Amino acid sequence: MIKKILVTLLILILIISIGIVSLIVFVDPNNFRGFITDTVKDKTGYELTIEGNLRWHIWPQVSILTDSVKLSDQDAKKPILTADNMRLDVELFPLFSKKLTVKNVFIKSAIINITDESKGLVFENKEANKPNTSNGEISQTKQPAKPSSWAFTFNKLEVTDSTVVIQHKDDLINFRNINLAIEQKSDRKMTIDVKGNVDRNQQDLYYAANADVDLTQYPNSALIDLKKFEYTYKGITSSFKALKGNINGLFNYQQTNPMQISSKNLSFSINENNFNGAFTAILDNKPDIDLQLNSDKLNLSTFLTNDKKVNDNITIQQTPPVVSNVEKIENELNFLNSFNAKLKLNLKQLDANKIILNNINVNMVNNDGVATFNDINFDFAKGHVMATGIANGKQKNTLIKLSPKISNVDLNTFFTQIETPNDLQGSFNANGDLEANTLIANRLLESIKGNVAINVTNARLNNININNIIQNAAAKYTKDISNPENQKNYTEFSNITANGYLSNGNLELTTLGANSQTLDVTSGSGRVGMTKKDLDVNMNIKLLGGWNGKNETIAKLQKLTIPLHIYGQFANLHYQIDLEQVIKDLFSDKLQDKLDKLRNKLEGRNSKDDSKSNSKQKAVDLLEGLLTK
Repeated sequence: MIKKILVTLLILILIISIGIVSLIVFVDPNNFRGFITDTVKDKTGYELTIEGNLRWHIWPQVSILTDSVKLSDQDAKKPILTADNMRLDVELFPLFSKKLTVKNVFIKSAIINITDESKGLVFENKEANKPNTSNGEISQTKQPAKPSSWAFTFNKLEVTDSTVVIQHKDDLINFRNINLAIEQKSDRKMTIDVKGNVDRNQQDLYYAANADVDLTQYPNSALIDLKKFEYTYKGITSSFKALKGNINGLFNYQQTNPMQISSKNLSFSINENNFNGAFTAILDNKPDIDLQLNSDKLNLSTFLTNDKKVNDNITIQQTPPVVSNVEKIENELNFLNSFNAKLKLNLKQLDANKIILNNINVNMVNNDGVATFNDINFDFAKGHVMATGIANGKQKNTLIKLSPKISNVDLNTFFTQIETPNDLQGSFNANGDLEANTLIANRLLESIKGNVAINVTNARLNNININNIIQNAAAKYTKDISNPENQKNYTEFSNITANGYLSNGNLELTTLGANSQTLDVTSGSGRVGMTKKDLDVNMNIKLLGGWNGKNETIAKLQKLTIPLHIYGQFANLHYQIDLEQVIKDLFSDKLQDKLDKLRNKLEGRNSKDDSKSNSKQKAVDLLEGLLTK
């Protein structure tokens, strides 16, 4: 038995050896040179140039080796592809039947130029021969292939350690370290594996992708099953952590008029933030995109935290100013003119440092450079925010308009999330019409302007007790009022209302009112600094209750309007109150009453006794003169 197996193996080895020797002796690889170049010319229109002689490589795979190769468009200034060498792994036995079956085409250290200099007649003809929708016919300029006694097929293409240079307008983008493998699974179905990196302006993108491509209906349609697209982005202006993620989905390409690509099960991730959804893109002169995205959580903290160490080490090179004749684009929303879009976004939670938004829903449409926010709503700080508005990219300058409505936002939670010390608590409500002229974060707050109406319910102003301030001040001027028993370090209001105008980072209050069981702010005005986080407000107050003292004096004090000035940083408010004139007016009324009684008494006595002395009459005249002053 063993002898039979050994004999069989020997026969097989002998047959293979004879075949290889026959191949080397009877088949010259240079015979394939013209056939290979003609086949490439027929299939693509490009000219393949193979320098040097072709030679056999026997072990471990029967292959045809070449020296440097070039692939060029007709009349192009530069070749579209240059490579140091090319290897064609072929099957042995089909060669004896004049069939060149290539299992693998291997190209190493290739440089692929997709620039204006590599474009020639073939590219121009392809552009000219795009589908004509007027008659539904596609013109063809491809010349018929030359007849050959050889048949050509290949199963796999590999490109390693290569570079692709793509020209976008006047900018060149370099795809480096490309390792590409295209393997044909069946007729017009293939698997693609590719990895590499893109570098541009000190920014790097590393990627690795795997996809199954179905070209059965191509060019009418193509189906791309993207198994993975892993990426890592690093840049000098990026966040502390690099951007990492993965994209996968089933994409359907349709060669309609215009072309269209869609996906119904798109999913992708960015730094552990996962999204899923669907999109349809109509690839016209101005693309039209319909996108729906959903996510359980989006954490923006990694995008908002800068790497200070990296930024500190960056040396900014001083260069002289460059005078350009190109007009500067002042509208930061100008990119909206390049596409039309519909977006529906649903996020269950968004974290931005300590700011947390829940149940976010966005419905917007971008049409002809104007984005319309049909609905923006989310939960924030135990309350709810909703808004509508527009972002205009058509005009000369940036313009964003929003009409927000804020309901029951807890101020204590709000100030805690934005890490701002504060002395005001309550349930915040507001609405208004606002607009901004920039998207730059550090200028956005200062650029916002517009009218707002504010209402705060169940409010409390900490670290200041207005009732006690007024009562203590009054107690200094009269013994009819005693110091208050309530020494709480805050002031409560049932309701605070205000109207104002936002401008230059300040809220200018035009009207201000507030009330509680013991306090009434009849009027007020001032400024709230949104950027400097300070306050400067004047109020006119009536103290309705809480007085301790004589009832007669309290009754008069309750009718008085008392001016109060509150100012300073949010976490360190100061007050100023001037009761001197108010108390003097109060005492002046008391003195007036006593003098009136005295005058009436004196005049009564004079009417009873006409024989009084002239000195008493002079006293009455003097008193009348005093009262009339």
